[in-house]
Amino acid sequence: MGFSRRHIVALGLAGRVVRRSQGFLEPGEQIRRVVLAQGGLNPWWQNAFFLSGLVGARFALTSGGGSGLFDLLRSLLGALAGAFLATLFISRRVVLTTDRGVVVLEYGRFGGVRPTRVRARLPLGTGLGRLSGLWARTELAGERLWVHRRWHHA
Repeated sequence: MGFSRRHIVALGLAGRVVRRSQGFLEPGEQIRRVVLAQGGLNPWWQNAFFLSGLVGARFALTSGGGSGLFDLLRSLLGALAGAFLATLFISRRVVLTTDRGVVVLEYGRFGGVRPTRVRARLPLGTGLGRLSGLWARTELAGERLWVHRRWHHA
């Protein structure tokens, strides 16, 4: 039993992922589960990049003696630069469990969830392992992936 058109609309982001992933599946293949994941940099390190950008920009500004609204904006830009840098070190994945197996799709670093290619097609019964905590670590298709709690029971 796959997702009906009505279910896809009700699912929000997962529904958009299902709709956008159809072109990467075999004819008639039906999606059972959608999991968004990321590879590469541990998600907790992303926060460190953000904070280091914020602190670094703030330190540079305070050492110059400024403390106005524009200095605060520059600090925020430093934080965004840190977040952007962290994004360069991650890879984003969509893991689809279908009636025929598990399909791992790659999608771009920036923008919405738009799959670009099939990264791996694994046999039916391949599991993600035990997912727990805010960011669960798992291994799939030879790649370490991090799955946010929102997708643990999707």
